[in-house]
Amino acid sequence: MESKNIKSFGIPVGFFLFGVLFLIFGANGEQIAINFSRPRNVTSWSTSESLINAFISVPMIIGVSFLILFIITFSISFYNWQKNR
Repeated sequence: MESKNIKSFGIPVGFFLFGVLFLIFGANGEQIAINFSRPRNVTSWSTSESLINAFISVPMIIGVSFLILFIITFSISFYNWQKNR
């Protein structure tokens, strides 16, 4: 019985972890964009604002989507768990 409960809540927990991971990437998007756009053996360079916005916005949107999926799948798993109790 305990293994079945762990399996039914495994997918929502996975969505939650991916959501938090992408939100962390989005919060650090500016630094990631700067490191991504840096050419080798160069001391000075510039990173476009659109690239920085893309490295912030896209992971944030994906992270929020995963958190919404977490809420939906957790609600379904919790409902089924309560129904089978």
